[in-house]
Amino acid sequence: MQWLLAKQFLTLQLIVFFSKALLRHPLARSTLEEMSDGTSFQRYLPEPHPENLVAPEKIRRHILCSGQVYYQLLKEREDKGINDVAISRLEQLSPLPYDLLTPHLDKYPNAELMWAQEEPLNNGAWTYVQPRLITALKETEHHKDKIPVYAGRKPSSSVATGSKYAHKAEVEMINEMAFAPAE
Repeated sequence: MQWLLAKQFLTLQLIVFFSKALLRHPLARSTLEEMSDGTSFQRYLPEPHPENLVAPEKIRRHILCSGQVYYQLLKEREDKGINDVAISRLEQLSPLPYDLLTPHLDKYPNAELMWAQEEPLNNGAWTYVQPRLITALKETEHHKDKIPVYAGRKPSSSVATGSKYAHKAEVEMINEMAFAPAE
């Protein structure tokens, strides 16, 4: 009986290990209205500022990401005055929200699709998301034969470097990969 109660208790627990970087970030806040009755979790958040970008057919890259790397990429885009890269957020990875993502991919018909993550290649969502993005691209009008590309850290046995300077260099590397001219 004690084991059964312990098992039920453990199945109700959710522990998410994340940095506190967004805890007080001014852009990572919701109003009370956004969390009140009649609202729901946003599984996919398309580019929120299309008015600041070039026309959709001139967008060269559409970056998909999840979590705090979005704010890093947004800041880099603003700091460098880049207006031909759209950034959208996949906030629900499983099941992937094909119903929201797939129709939106054709909004940028000439864009390269990229997945960006802060975690190392072997620790983040990339290995899960990549085959699903390929499936989503096959369902589009303009991207059927395209393959998404990756921007993020190299494979590592550790999820973080432990060095402030190495971390800063890795952030700069991710930003360079994400905003580099398409090949």
